[in-house]
Amino acid sequence: MYHPRIIKSPIAHFVVSSSFVLSFAANANDLELVGDYTFSGDVSGNIKISEGTLTVEGQLDGNIEQYGNGSVVISDGASVDGNIKEFGPGDVFQAGNIDGNIEEEGEGSVTIAPAAGSSLDGNITEKGEGGVVVQGSYDGVILEEGSGSIIIEAGASSDGDVVEKDSGDIVIRGEIGGNVEESGGGNVIIRLYGIVYGNVTEKDDGSVFNDGVVYGNIFED
Repeated sequence: MYHPRIIKSPIAHFVVSSSFVLSFAANANDLELVGDYTFSGDVSGNIKISEGTLTVEGQLDGNIEQYGNGSVVISDGASVDGNIKEFGPGDVFQAGNIDGNIEEEGEGSVTIAPAAGSSLDGNITEKGEGGVVVQGSYDGVILEEGSGSIIIEAGASSDGDVVEKDSGDIVIRGEIGGNVEESGGGNVIIRLYGIVYGNVTEKDDGSVFNDGVVYGNIFED
């Protein structure tokens, strides 16, 4: 079994070319990793990973940054107290608990899964070509600045605003407690049983298609 050595210096380096499962308690300032890693223990410190997927199955008190190929996976029952940034073509998949923000700047997507203990207390920002899919619950703002769409699935709920600034659509099958705004070329589509408690605003060439319920006002420029 591979036993990592924790270097008590500003950055601890683990450079590998294959997958590793790490089950340990670590207290380091930062971990800088290359390749695929799964953490099943408790880690206190920031993690930077490149060219690999980071899977968190334990407790992480720190931020995550992912570069190059690979994704970030927060498993059911895991928790992250910090922010997550993904800069490559991979995805961010969240089935655990995150107390922090998620930012995706590459081609990948952000998925909030409907796991029993899944929760997100923070904002989601998607700046690339990927989209945002919410299947569970979250408390924060969704901002889509790229060409991807935002999809709120049936059974999902949100207390924050949903904002799309590019050509993607906003599709709502669940519940939105805040306002919905589309200022690019996409549409706002509220499906049957979809609910928006705030206002719905379409500021560009798109339209609002409402087969659900909007308790606020609908504005179309």
